Amino acid sequence: MANHPLKIALIIEDVYLPTWQALMLRRLISQEQVSIELVLLIDKPRSWPLNPAKFNFFRKLRQLESRLFETTQSADQLENISGWFDGGFIKLSANIAKEQYFHKSINLVLNLSRHTKLPNYLIENSNYGVWQYFYNSHLDRDKNWAGIQEFNLDQETIISGVIVYSAYFKEPRYLWVSQTSKQCLLSKTRDNLLWKMLEFMPVLAQQATRVESGKKFIQSRHLDTLIDKLVSLDRVCYCILWTENFLVLALGFLYAHLKRLAYKMTLNKTWVLLKSEQGAIQSFKQLDQAQILYTVDQGFAADPCLVEENGEQFLFFEEYQESTKRGRLVCTKLQDCATNKAPLIILEKDYHLSYPFVFKSEGIWYLVPESAEKRSIDLYRCVQFPDQWEFVKSLMSNIDAYDATFYQYLGRWWMFVNIRPHQSSSPNEMLYLFSAEHLLAEHWQAHPANPIVHHADKARPAGALFESNGVIYRPSQNCAGSYGRGLNLNAIIEWNEHTYKEKTVAQYIPQGKASLQGMHTFSYLGNTVISDGIYTRKRWQKV
Repeated sequence: MANHPLKIALIIEDVYLPTWQALMLRRLISQEQVSIELVLLIDKPRSWPLNPAKFNFFRKLRQLESRLFETTQSADQLENISGWFDGGFIKLSANIAKEQYFHKSINLVLNLSRHTKLPNYLIENSNYGVWQYFYNSHLDRDKNWAGIQEFNLDQETIISGVIVYSAYFKEPRYLWVSQTSKQCLLSKTRDNLLWKMLEFMPVLAQQATRVESGKKFIQSRHLDTLIDKLVSLDRVCYCILWTENFLVLALGFLYAHLKRLAYKMTLNKTWVLLKSEQGAIQSFKQLDQAQILYTVDQGFAADPCLVEENGEQFLFFEEYQESTKRGRLVCTKLQDCATNKAPLIILEKDYHLSYPFVFKSEGIWYLVPESAEKRSIDLYRCVQFPDQWEFVKSLMSNIDAYDATFYQYLGRWWMFVNIRPHQSSSPNEMLYLFSAEHLLAEHWQAHPANPIVHHADKARPAGALFESNGVIYRPSQNCAGSYGRGLNLNAIIEWNEHTYKEKTVAQYIPQGKASLQGMHTFSYLGNTVISDGIYTRKRWQKV
């Protein structure tokens, strides 16, 4: 596939950029066929969308959080980029000779400022248009407010993305729309959002180099139906914040932290294994009727993977030990779960292990655990089933990867895996797809549509893919608002080496019945379904 170079004009308000934007630019210019040819300085807006005193108020609250709690690396720290570009900086004005810069060179403009009204020649003479971030579902271009209103109003997710202004279309088009989960702290909510957003423009630029026509690229990425729906759903909450006073803002912030503190002081949460016998799709709709199968006294059990060998069903899962603060991988016969027989330890390391993905290829059993703490995706081969395994190789290294899930399709092996773009971003929100001709391949090819899913409510894998009535289903986690909030069943409607599309056909979110508050893994074999569930209880009560 031919690549078409992108020559970029960058618009900024100051040579000091937030760290997340500076890192975004580094990733952008490290790509082949991408270069920044021109940097334009534009005056900062004289007016704020809201009272700046409110912004300072929240900045102080964030500083207080950083002193009281363990927080993430701030995405707002400033970095000087004045020495990055040989051509220096040019003041943006109507006097810039558009013929000099645009007719022969520039074909894309990145606007990192808050300005939405730019000289027409910027739009008219850039083939791929003018790209700009927006930080909520109301298309707010001011990064200073990113995540604040959603946290204060206790919204589960934040909408953000990239919008494009183009001469090909009268109205702006949407190149990227993403849902990011609210976190337990304001600082974490904001950092998670911004660190995730650093991936948007580099990915879009990489995809744009494969399309000669800017018009075709914009049309292929436009998500007007989705964004219109999201804007209408969220409009009421946005209007509330505009009328709030300082007292309401402070009370909202205080309530969020008191609620979190009360939860930690009075409640315990425990992951257990659950079982139902109604088939995959039927059970998915009635998961609240599943029965508790297995619990751990000083820890928890999660991430079940059910397989069959010689006519017997074996259950692999994570067993987390409070004494070590780490997970290890264990296995038991399914029939032994009811007898409280201790499971066999199959893999235990000096780092956390979870999500044992066990599968068979050419008559050999393989295991890929989640080993994100080691920053690798490791493959193990079974020496003696079910408890003796040997390390084969690392399929990927130096990567923050979570819940790698494999499936053989179209004569290739496919790996679905969540990858976080930064150590201070959530691991639950960006799903990537890779493929190789064989399992032990030296190189796994990234899918051109990566990340194939980038929404908090359905990205992260929740178990093995399965086929039913000619349809392939991908279970996924709903992490909108909290980790392991619920489960989705996604029907794959288009899948090849160039495209990937899926549609959520079923969802299950526990509503607190019998203290069941969440689920995040789903394993299906025959008519047996094993899932996990998180139960909350008073600290002085047992499950």
